[in-house]
Amino acid sequence: MSSHKQSEVKSFDILILSAVCGALFIAAASAVAAFTDIPAYIVGLIFLVVYCLLEVWLCLLARHTSAAEKNAAEASSLNSFMSEVVRSADFPAIITTRDGKIIWANNSMLRLCEAEKQSDLARLSLTAFVNKPMEDIITCPDPHGINVDINGRQFTTHPYLMETPERDYWMTLFDERTELEEALRCIDRESPAVTYVVIDNLEELAQFVKVSYRSAANEIENILREWTAGMGGMIKEYDREKYLILFPREKLAECVDDGFAVLDKVRAVNMGDSSMSVTVSMGISVCGETLEEREKDAAAALETALQRGGDQVALRTPNGNDFFGGRTKTRQKRTKVRSRVIAERLVELITDAGNIIIMGHKNPDFDSIGACVGLARLAMAYNPNVKIVVDTECSNFNVCTASLREEVREFDNIFIGGGEGLDLIRSDTLLIVADVNNLKIVESPEIAANAYRTVIVDHHRKTAEYDNEPEIAYIEPNASSTCELVSELLELALPGTDSTAFTRHEANIMLSGIMLDTKNFTRSTTERTFSAALHLQTNGASSEVARTFFFAELSGFVTESRLGSGVHLYRERIAITVSDGEGTPEDRIAASKTADTLLTVREVDAAFVLIFTGNTVIISARSNGKINVQLILEKIGGGGHFDAAGAQISSDTPRTVLESLKSAIDEYLDN
Repeated sequence: MSSHKQSEVKSFDILILSAVCGALFIAAASAVAAFTDIPAYIVGLIFLVVYCLLEVWLCLLARHTSAAEKNAAEASSLNSFMSEVVRSADFPAIITTRDGKIIWANNSMLRLCEAEKQSDLARLSLTAFVNKPMEDIITCPDPHGINVDINGRQFTTHPYLMETPERDYWMTLFDERTELEEALRCIDRESPAVTYVVIDNLEELAQFVKVSYRSAANEIENILREWTAGMGGMIKEYDREKYLILFPREKLAECVDDGFAVLDKVRAVNMGDSSMSVTVSMGISVCGETLEEREKDAAAALETALQRGGDQVALRTPNGNDFFGGRTKTRQKRTKVRSRVIAERLVELITDAGNIIIMGHKNPDFDSIGACVGLARLAMAYNPNVKIVVDTECSNFNVCTASLREEVREFDNIFIGGGEGLDLIRSDTLLIVADVNNLKIVESPEIAANAYRTVIVDHHRKTAEYDNEPEIAYIEPNASSTCELVSELLELALPGTDSTAFTRHEANIMLSGIMLDTKNFTRSTTERTFSAALHLQTNGASSEVARTFFFAELSGFVTESRLGSGVHLYRERIAITVSDGEGTPEDRIAASKTADTLLTVREVDAAFVLIFTGNTVIISARSNGKINVQLILEKIGGGGHFDAAGAQISSDTPRTVLESLKSAIDEYLDN
């Protein structure tokens, strides 16, 4: 029976009740009037009033009853309607207990789970279909829910608590995002990887061989264009031997898998009858939301590749930097134009700074100390507030600076420790780091972490990115030493050009730094190296005096002999020796000398010397140019040059580090 008909029946019943009540009231009024002395009209009036009140109450009761029944009927109808909507909705919905036991599922969920009826899912758990536990779904803090996979389709979950007197249930709705995920993957695959490419050394090589410069450049360009076309990309030469390449990101995985074989193809191009190879460097970025951001990252990645020595790819991804190549020793063209620009900018920063702090790396060698001294002389010419942070107990420091501290007044109180230097940090402090570009191994990492403005002057290959970009990063891996770079800066930036720009004591220390890193001008020397040495000699430097800094203590000589006696060959071309006991920080000098000596042995292409001091293993590595020892030591936390590198690794025993070193060597040689 419809709710309308039910309402009519209830109204008719109330009408009959009203008529019966009226008849009874009339009979009662007549009886009262007959058996009492009360006038009949008064009795009739009283009963009439009571009857009217009763009628009003009956009418209100009828209306309330009708509305309540109507609401109940509508609610029942709506519940049935909503239940049918959820049951037949396009989105999957399911009701489970807290532990995931399935109670009910709508038709979409049944189809998704490949079930024909509700009983097919009875006693099953939601985890049988969803790759996430129920607890993760209902406790997810993200208001957007979590992503799950059901039969190869992706959904976002939306759980809702349903409380009943007996127990709590959870209704979970599933919002499909399969097409959205596929669209995002498509966008990611087709989004462009931005690449900058430069030819490293073509112009330099063309000076030494009789071959058409243009024909060699065209051959390399054809290789790059063929490589780009194979990836469905585009290439544009924006400057001489400099290219911008865009290609789909999905092709990047292929390049990574083959180790960017295009580097080998370019390296196979020889100049004329010479065995010298042409090389290229690349900076690639897939970071950033816009092309502008990726372009900037690609340019920075290219700069990193060049600072690491060239002939390699620097790839920037959201997960960090990856490097490929770098297996040949290359030289990029370096002009004094860049040195002059750096000198002018450095002078501006020094002049504007409130105070200057200069420091090198831990366990400083002559190149580090000499570079700090030279930079201090440059800084003092424009700002009197200069300090050098250094380990004043280091034997190298005491050997080369003894006469400087005694005879040059400006250097009397300029050398301080790390703790004192940390107290000097202010908002206008300028920190100048010399002979190291990894701020974790400077003399005081705390100072580097707290300095607002930093300048880096170094000749080692760049090994890491910086949390805060330096004001100047003057990193030139093709320079023989940092003292060579500093000597050029002094020549360009110090006021005056006479021979009194700095003292002979400072010149001797810087000359010893060049002699150390060039092995007395027998390795990694260029005309710039001799020019720097000539400038130092003009200011009073003496190779005879500088040579005395290298005189070894008897203990160092004994250490060298002990290290040399324990050498063994690994992979038939790698000489490795490990100290048989705990040494001292000064033994690192003996280690580097031992590594140099081992390179004089026939058929030895690289040498690694490990010494143990405290809880640190120090590695000195040298190469004859056939093996990139920097790439090997980078794998275990070190760095340096192509043919000279080092590492300091915390470990309880050098044997543990030795195994890691051998694994890094195997990976390098096998690839």
